[in-house]
Amino acid sequence: MEQGWRSYESGDYPQALLSFERAINFDENLADAHNGVGWSHLSLSLNPPLTQGAFQNAVQLDPSNADAWVGFANLLFLRNKDTNDFRSAIRAIDNALLGDAQYLFRHDYRSNAELYVLKAACYYYLGEDASAKQEVDKVLQIETTNRTAIVLQNLLKE
Repeated sequence: MEQGWRSYESGDYPQALLSFERAINFDENLADAHNGVGWSHLSLSLNPPLTQGAFQNAVQLDPSNADAWVGFANLLFLRNKDTNDFRSAIRAIDNALLGDAQYLFRHDYRSNAELYVLKAACYYYLGEDASAKQEVDKVLQIETTNRTAIVLQNLLKE
C-alpha cells in the first residue's frame, strides 16, 4: 500500500493502481488500499462504476476515512448523472469533514476551502443559491483569492 501511495504521488497512476490491487489481494480489508484504487481510477479517468465501488468499499471498511469520502464526492460531482449525484456528493463532503483528520489533505486537494467550493458548486447546480452562497462565503474566509469561489460568487450575483 505504501508503494501505491508513493507511485500515486509521483503521478504513476497505473503503477499505483497495480500496487493497491496487490495490497487488496493480500488483505481485502485494507480500506486505504480500496481508497487508493478509487483515486487511481479517478486520476486515470477509468471505469466510473469500479471507481465508485472502490470508494464505497473504503468507506464501508473505514467510515472515518475522510480521503475516501472526498474521492467519492469528486466522482459523484464529475459523473453528475442526475441531481442525486450532487446531493450525494454534498453528503460525502460532510462525511469527510466529520472523518478522521489524518486522512484529509493527503493529495489532490489541500484545504477545507477546496471541499467547501465543491459543495458550493453542487448547490449551484442544484439551483440552491442560498446554500451555494453560504459555502462560497466559507471558502472566501479561508482563501480570499480562490478563483472558483469568485466565479461562483459572480454567477450567484447574476
